[in-house]
Amino acid sequence: EDIFFEYADSVVFIGARKNGRWISQGSGFVVKHKGLKIITNWHVIENSDEIGVWLRPKNIVDDEYLIQNEDYYDAKLFNIQKKKDLAILTVPKLPLKIKPVKYGKFKNVKIGETLFAIGHPEGLLWTFSSGMVSQIRPNYKWHYRSSRHDANVIQIQVPINPGNSGGPLFNK
Repeated sequence: EDIFFEYADSVVFIGARKNGRWISQGSGFVVKHKGLKIITNWHVIENSDEIGVWLRPKNIVDDEYLIQNEDYYDAKLFNIQKKKDLAILTVPKLPLKIKPVKYGKFKNVKIGETLFAIGHPEGLLWTFSSGMVSQIRPNYKWHYRSSRHDANVIQIQVPINPGNSGGPLFNK
C-alpha cells in the first residue's frame, strides 16, 4: 500500500476530445523531463484536437462527475513515439508539488516479479491492482486498429482494462 500512497497523486486521468466531443479516456503519469511532463499511450490521445488532464480529487468520484464538474488542465502534445505507442504531454501550470515517477530499466525486470498498477479501468478512478511479470518480450511487434507497433514489452498478469492505458506499472 506504500506504493499507492506515495504515487497515486502522480497518476492523472486523461480525456481526449475531437470537435468538442470526448472520444477517449485513459491514464497517464507525471515524469521529470525538461520540467514536469506526462506520459501516456499514443492511442489514448490519437485523433484528438484537445487533451484534458485531471489530478486526483480529494474525494474519489466517478469519471462522468470528474469530467463534468472538476477543473482540468489543458495538455499539449510534446512528443510521440507512435511505433512504441507512447506520447509525452506538456501541461502548463501543472503543480510543482507533484512527485514525478522514476523510470525503471527494462533490463532489470524479472519474470515472476510482483507489479502494481494505478489507473482508471472502465472509468473506475485511481484503481490500484497487483499481479506479476509473466514474460519479457524484447522487440515485440503488435497491431492496434490501423497502426503497427514495435517495442520492448513486459507481459503482465495484472488486471488491466480500457482506461488503464497509459498508466504506470510499479515494482517493489
